[in-house]
This record gives sequence, structure tokens and C-alpha cells, in this order.
Amino acid sequence: MGYSIVIGELEVEKHEDDGVDTSCISFTARGEHHKEAPAFGEPTDYGNSRWPSYGVWRNVLSDAGMEDLFFCDGHLIGGHPGIRLITKDLYKEFSKRKQKFERLHPGVRATYGNVENPLIDRDQDNPSCNSTYCRIVWLDYWMDWALKNCETPVIANS
Repeated sequence: MGYSIVIGELEVEKHEDDGVDTSCISFTARGEHHKEAPAFGEPTDYGNSRWPSYGVWRNVLSDAGMEDLFFCDGHLIGGHPGIRLITKDLYKEFSKRKQKFERLHPGVRATYGNVENPLIDRDQDNPSCNSTYCRIVWLDYWMDWALKNCETPVIANS
């Protein structure tokens, strides 16, 4: 189990077919793919969505020093499922934390490890900070894009 995270334009999904007593709406973010977006050899390459497990996402944000930007009292901000508005202030604070992470890990590279052996992720040639940095780079690209291109930029979690 895990999260389905999408960053982009707020989208309302209508579920009228559910019936009279259960028709509802839900909120998400519109899917996007860009040729210049981050890609690290995953099914979500070039896209604004990710499917991390609960533990991995929390660990990544904790390792990056960003857990408090996305979690509050142990819960993902915006809820699960839920929506988090991307504000200029949020992105500004995120950018400061990204820069701090880069200073703490000189030479960090956005890579998951040896492509020929994907099980090698956390060795001396590819420390865990590199895989954490992949997620930071992804967040940075899509949050920046959403702020510049969306009327209502959000991080949707389902």
C-alpha cells in the first residue's frame, strides 16, 4: 500500500454513476508528461505522478529534512486522500531545504544506483542520499511547473 501523488492543476472528478444515494465528487490533479521532466528509470518517468509506499515517502521526506512541510501530527497534510495547495511560500521553504540538503551532501546525484543491478541502491558508490535526491528533484520540477502554469496548483494524494 502507498500513496498516489500527483502535482498539477486541481481537477474535480464527478462520480454521478454511483447512484442517487452515493453520487459524489473527488479532487485530484490533472496528469501531465513532459519530455524534459525528471526520469530515473521508473514507470512514472517524465510524469507528475508517483506511487511511493507509505514508509518510503515518510523516510525520504525525513532524510531530506522536509517531513514537516508535508506531514503534520503524523498525517500527510491535506489528508489521505486529500489535496494540498502549493503556495509560493511552500515552494520557497522547499527550495531552502533543497539547498540545505545539497550543502549537506556535496556531490549528491539524482540516481538510484547501478542500472545493470537495480538491487544495488545503497552502496559506497551510490549512497542513500542519491535516491532521496531523485524524489527532491521530482518535487522541485513539478512544484515549480505547477506554480508557473496552473490556476490552482496542488499536490493531490489518493
